[in-house]
Amino acid sequence: MSREIKISTWIENRLATGNYSFTLKDLKQDRNNKTVISTKRALSRLVKQEKIISIHKGFYIIIPPTYKNMGILPPVMFIDNLMGFLDRPYYLSLLSAASIFGAAHQQPQVNYICTTLPSVRTTKKKGVVIKYISKRKFPKEYIIQKKTESGYINVSNPILTCIDLINYHKTIGGLNRAATIINELSEEIDVKNINKQILNISAKADLQRLGYFWDHEIDQSKLADKLFAIIKDQTNKLRSCKLINSKKKNKDTISNRWKINVNATIEIDE
Repeated sequence: MSREIKISTWIENRLATGNYSFTLKDLKQDRNNKTVISTKRALSRLVKQEKIISIHKGFYIIIPPTYKNMGILPPVMFIDNLMGFLDRPYYLSLLSAASIFGAAHQQPQVNYICTTLPSVRTTKKKGVVIKYISKRKFPKEYIIQKKTESGYINVSNPILTCIDLINYHKTIGGLNRAATIINELSEEIDVKNINKQILNISAKADLQRLGYFWDHEIDQSKLADKLFAIIKDQTNKLRSCKLINSKKKNKDTISNRWKINVNATIEIDE
């Protein structure tokens, strides 16, 4: 590649080869005879022309003509490269993952990405919001890859998505919304895929809540039975826990094998 190539041409060449993003480091390596000031000026002009946009310091996405009206790409087209740039493991999570499996009811307003600590600040650009959820334990065996227009993206499988929906139900609008999505998402779960590794990716209380949903709120008795057998194989006695931690215990709760104190009414939208 010529060292004298214009930045606009360099970007067009990347787009022509299916690359929808680039880093400042990439650019400098190919144009090492250009000053920092001239490079920044050229990038600033392209930003004003809405041909590129900076998503993170040092990371840019390229806006092809087909997305010019939006002014930005769908996050699934650049998240993998962005997280690679940040050197972070990740997976598409919560409502974003559910929508991949057709179980989110409607396109989520927020794009949810799960990654490791330390926390990453929420990204807001051109009406697109990317919210990052941080975890200490990163369950690689429950992460799958899905094909996108620009390559592949990491996504939580239906089991991990269900667990995350319960764990982070406040983030997505409450336990009723989580239960509604789990109701649809559970259709994608093969009982054969529920094994003892599930104990390593979640607090036991959230597994109890998931089992309770499958038993009493959602018609998924086979999934519930398999999960219960796995938990009982590892635990002699389950501890009682509330369906919603932030609410008081229900003194009149009906007993159930999951030891869930049902202190809230679950309403699932059909």
